[in-house]
Amino acid sequence: MNGVAQRYNFEQYDIEDGLTQSQVTSIIQDGKHRLWITTLGGISCFNGKQFTSYSKTNGLNSNFTLSLAVNKQKDLLFIGSAKGISKYDGHSFYNYPNSDRWVNRLTTDKNGTTYALNGKRVFKINDRNFELTAVTSDTAETITTIKTDARGKVWAAVYTKGLYYLENNKWTERKLDKTIQDLIVTNILVDNFTKDKIWLLTTEGVYVAKNNMLSRVLPQIDIKCMSIEQDHKGNIWIGTNRGAYYITPERVIYFNSKNGFTDNVVNDIFKDAENNIWLGTDGSGIYKFDDNYVTFDETQGLNSKIVMTITKGPAVGEIWMGSYSGIFVYKNKMVSKVNMPSGNEVSSHINFLYADHKKHIWIGTPGGGLWRHNGKQIEQMDKGYRSIAYNAIIEDSSNNIWLSTNYGCFQYDESSKKLIRITNQFGGGLMEMGRDSIIMGSQDGAYLIMKKKNARRLNIKGINGSSILCMLKVREYIIFGTADYGIFIWNSKTRATRNISSKTGLVSDHIYSLLKDSRGIIWVGTGRGINKLNSADFNIIKNTNENDLLVECNQNAMIETNGYIWIGTTKGALVYRVNPLTASKIKPYIYISSVNIPAGNYKGKDLNKRIILPYKNNSITVNYTGIYLSNPASVMYKYRLIGMDSSYSEANSNSSMNFTSIPPGEYTFQVKAITKHGLISANTASFSFEILPPYYQTTIFKFFTVFLIIILIMLTVYIILTLNERKRKLRLRIKLEEQFKIRKQTAEDFHDDLGNKLTRITVLSEVLSSMISKDETEKRAILTKISKNVDELYIGTRDILWSLNPKNDTLNQLLDHIKDFGNEMFNETAISFKVDIDTGDKETKVSLDMSRNILMIFKESIHNALKHANARNVTFSTRLNNGLLLITLEDDGPGFDTEYAKNGHGINNMYVRAKRIRADLNITSGSSGTAICLIVNFSTLKHFKNV
Repeated sequence: MNGVAQRYNFEQYDIEDGLTQSQVTSIIQDGKHRLWITTLGGISCFNGKQFTSYSKTNGLNSNFTLSLAVNKQKDLLFIGSAKGISKYDGHSFYNYPNSDRWVNRLTTDKNGTTYALNGKRVFKINDRNFELTAVTSDTAETITTIKTDARGKVWAAVYTKGLYYLENNKWTERKLDKTIQDLIVTNILVDNFTKDKIWLLTTEGVYVAKNNMLSRVLPQIDIKCMSIEQDHKGNIWIGTNRGAYYITPERVIYFNSKNGFTDNVVNDIFKDAENNIWLGTDGSGIYKFDDNYVTFDETQGLNSKIVMTITKGPAVGEIWMGSYSGIFVYKNKMVSKVNMPSGNEVSSHINFLYADHKKHIWIGTPGGGLWRHNGKQIEQMDKGYRSIAYNAIIEDSSNNIWLSTNYGCFQYDESSKKLIRITNQFGGGLMEMGRDSIIMGSQDGAYLIMKKKNARRLNIKGINGSSILCMLKVREYIIFGTADYGIFIWNSKTRATRNISSKTGLVSDHIYSLLKDSRGIIWVGTGRGINKLNSADFNIIKNTNENDLLVECNQNAMIETNGYIWIGTTKGALVYRVNPLTASKIKPYIYISSVNIPAGNYKGKDLNKRIILPYKNNSITVNYTGIYLSNPASVMYKYRLIGMDSSYSEANSNSSMNFTSIPPGEYTFQVKAITKHGLISANTASFSFEILPPYYQTTIFKFFTVFLIIILIMLTVYIILTLNERKRKLRLRIKLEEQFKIRKQTAEDFHDDLGNKLTRITVLSEVLSSMISKDETEKRAILTKISKNVDELYIGTRDILWSLNPKNDTLNQLLDHIKDFGNEMFNETAISFKVDIDTGDKETKVSLDMSRNILMIFKESIHNALKHANARNVTFSTRLNNGLLLITLEDDGPGFDTEYAKNGHGINNMYVRAKRIRADLNITSGSSGTAICLIVNFSTLKHFKNV
């Protein structure tokens, strides 16, 4: 991507992260892959996760540090400062004498010899001192810079003389035209990809030396250049006194505060062993560049970083982005806003943008209307309709527009300019299944719409009851993205279903968007990042060194255009390459930082020899560090202690291991670093130690001691567990007996008392009836009503008495009671009542509260089906699987308006009872019938136990 209307990804580390000071002067990497950073307040060592700082209090000659060099063969670090040269061996600092001048350049050749630029002269650094090295025969020579190339050859720029390189301990002039003598060279880079090409930073601009000729390049860089580096792709980085430049064969990008970087001076640019580019700035710490993606957000002209939707615009190269602050268009490297012709603020809340075959842009809002941009202006398409929240849109192969809303699925009729409702279910994602068939995702599964009118639920394992947000068709497979269960892949031919979730590698189970790109890679936008699937086998594609970006993607907000994937997220629009550059396969590095024992600590070179410990020092803590600067958070560790373990442990994130009570013997500790994407460190860090046995330790004594301890532990545990179990069973038995007695006594008293009074009312009614003549019809009608109410009251009390009886506290008894009630209600009617109950072999206990509410819900449902459904068949079915109880009552009547029915008491009471037991009640009704489904999750409610 090109231009100013995007933000590039730079990861910044500053004093808030532990850097000793924000004015960075140089960066280098040691043999353990740690970064060392010099600042004007001391030096810092960075292992990818934390900084360790050193200053004058640790032995440095000055906090005003300027340059670095590393001798990897001897594991030495050289520091140039305002007061000369220091050396650090991992334990202490040695400050070279007679070096009180500024040392702003240090470099090391391929043999490990370090050179310093001190007072415009080059010095060779020895073990305890340094000596002058003359580059030319001129005793008054002025060296402006020194640099080591990728092959380990040292170069030096001599003012008024030219360019020289050191080979076989001899300085040789690099033949160039005389222009070089008039230039003050401040930095040198020998090109690693083009033979005989050298980049020179000068006070006059950027020059390139090639074939003995010198020419100025990059005239657009008219500011002071400070540093230069070449990345592993051959591109050139140049740090200036106001940001940085990135030069490729196709383009030149200027990085500054407008596109994700900084306007500060870039003193140094460094490429580490993993090919990461680091930039040291004067006042903003260090930055790491990540070119996996770019971002469009508030800093590039959007009013909001929450990008809800993205689509291609009507013009070539145009991208439309919708947010809750309006519509924005990216075109010609700039972002501009499109004004909505509405005074309603909600009209600027954009849920989706969609380009149809005429390149008209459809605009859906959550209550602010449906709009369309016809190429000239934006017009409202749903005038006269009440407020509708538009969730998704597609255009089918016949150019029909389908809309998913909170009021169901609609089709837009172009001739009448009206919306035609197809279904009533709350709509999620939409997808064309085939000609004349559309799949609509809802909050309780997927529905297939045939010929624009008939809608039926797709009975797919795992999908029913799930909230479907997005869908994608790949060959004969339909991929469903759900709000809670990840991805379901359904084979429409074999009907087989496969689930991919966070348990199998997804970063989140909340799936918002799905897209298959031109390479056949399926992009999955989730609530916590982005996954990729191989469309051939639907396996998750693992990243290598890419950072897992923690972003929340938005619904149906992915498009592919011109070789890039655009993704709408809560952190802006992310733009990825469809064909990304080959990721670095360089593996992590690991080393043991220290070994702690009660008698002392070992680190550095002390770990290269076997450590012998007395028996009393048989507790060891090993501290190790894995360096993976590309993605530090992904580093985990696998270790083993040879002598105790033959295989490595499971990967974990602990960077230390504590071994206690290690028996006498010889051991070798080994540890590897591994990223969560599977890259294992090229090296294995290890150290060996031996624990000497005491004189009194024999095999028989150890065996007897261990055996006795095990027996005592087992006996103690057995006694404690036995006593606790007895107490628990006793308390439980007493509690159950008391509950049983109370409920049984209550049922008996209730039955006797109420039964006697009902019987008495019946007898008195009969006596009174015999005293009234046959001609007194009104009085006899009243007596008839009294008798009828008595009978109904008696029937009602049967349910209460049934619930109170403890022997009915099982799920099977409850379901049988509902079944018996249904048989009784539909007996001698034209309605066929069918029952399908499957609760498994185990007897499931149900609480009184749950049993009562479930019973009343389905009594009301059966009563409504008999009284209002006008159905021929009614089916009562149940399923119990893994603690999830699904009870359904279905009829084949003409259905009813579920929204209108909520105005009555019956339906509302059913919802109240379901909420009371924390169950989900779903009522769906249409022309093909009515289904009442109650879902009870026993495993979370703890309302029952299996016995």
